[in-house]
Amino acid sequence: MFGHEKGAFTGATGQRIGKFEQCDKGTIFLDEIGDMSLATQTRILRVLQSGTFERVGGNQPIKVDVRVIAATNKPLEQALAAKQFREDLFYRLNVVRIQVPPLRERREDIRLLVNYFLRKFAEGQGQRPKSISPEVVQALEQYHWPGNVRELENVIQRAIVVAKGDAILLGDLPPEIAGHRGQGGQGSELSQTKAASAAGASAVEDVTDMAIVARTLFRWARQDDKLKVIPAVERQLIIEALAETKGNQVQAAKLLGITRATLRKRVEKFGIKQELSIK
Repeated sequence: MFGHEKGAFTGATGQRIGKFEQCDKGTIFLDEIGDMSLATQTRILRVLQSGTFERVGGNQPIKVDVRVIAATNKPLEQALAAKQFREDLFYRLNVVRIQVPPLRERREDIRLLVNYFLRKFAEGQGQRPKSISPEVVQALEQYHWPGNVRELENVIQRAIVVAKGDAILLGDLPPEIAGHRGQGGQGSELSQTKAASAAGASAVEDVTDMAIVARTLFRWARQDDKLKVIPAVERQLIIEALAETKGNQVQAAKLLGITRATLRKRVEKFGIKQELSIK
């Protein structure tokens, strides 16, 4: 994260710029901060307090201006009590705190995420996204997802590999999610046939990354009064949603995860009617 100078240690054949230096005037994301060693915590605290650091093997202070976003899946209060996390660093980072609920508590996001992962993996393989039957979507929405979004991503990747055709069927899901249906027998074959028929009429919705970002931002803003969506960002998200839905406010509001009344107020507030043909 802090880089090193040439010759700082064996194998340091050249100077290396660290992540903090690369992110000067920008944002750095620190994932799983609860797993950081106390030594690393101390160095990060020093950067946050003074805005300066030194590369390994160097003695020249380097000044940076970096916005820090940190994430953890561990209860840091318990780590504080166990002396595994520095109290001063905790309070330095804990300025605006966003509690992201587990996937099982925001099931309305599952369909969006599924469509996103289908498109992501299809693009990586240079193929068209597979369709997904309503029966599969229902099974995914009913599952409790102990592994949250990462587990969902792995399940979709597995289903793409296992699926024999252009559609993901119930039997392509792990047994614990499919409820042991689609694993054989006459009922299974009928279920597979029914799902295949429905899948033809249920192509993957073309949900953009923007929709996922917008819904998340607006949900966070509703949950935390201190968190506001930057007006310029909010305006651009609304413009893109309206462009995506060809000016249809009902569909655009659904895409953004807000009510039509809220969308209408934002359209008037930002003067967006002048740029798009709104329905």
